[in-house]
Amino acid sequence: MALELLKEGHRKALQAVGDLELALRLLRGGQAAQAVAAVKATLVFLEGEQRVHFRQEEEGLFLYLAKVTGEGPLLAMVGEHESYWKAVASLSGLSQEPGDGAELEHLLEHIVSMLKGHIEKEDTAYFPLAEEHLSPRHLKELDEEMGIIAHLG
Repeated sequence: MALELLKEGHRKALQAVGDLELALRLLRGGQAAQAVAAVKATLVFLEGEQRVHFRQEEEGLFLYLAKVTGEGPLLAMVGEHESYWKAVASLSGLSQEPGDGAELEHLLEHIVSMLKGHIEKEDTAYFPLAEEHLSPRHLKELDEEMGIIAHLG
């Protein structure tokens, strides 16, 4: 259940990536106002639900996986989360004052690329690792912890 919840979070994040790619196309097509509106709508997910998802990974899954992989690889993933938050904070600011659009375009490209790569790593490496190495008891504990995190927001 816990891993399915995280996978569902990735499916939603990829939908948000699609929305950001649409914003990029609008921006490149000279439709800055529509692009900014798409960004603002997507920020609701990026700043909200995605925050819970990252906490579930950092405070749940990654702690269990550190016993298998050591901390190094997982610290790199947490570093990617931190980079994401900096980029999203910048995106939030640019959605209020987009300027000529060049910085917004660059930032959208960065976030799209970062999220796609991050999700691919987790889907192809970390989730299969968890499925292989976490016992049913650990998965049950993880599920309970992720439920608490989701409830607390």
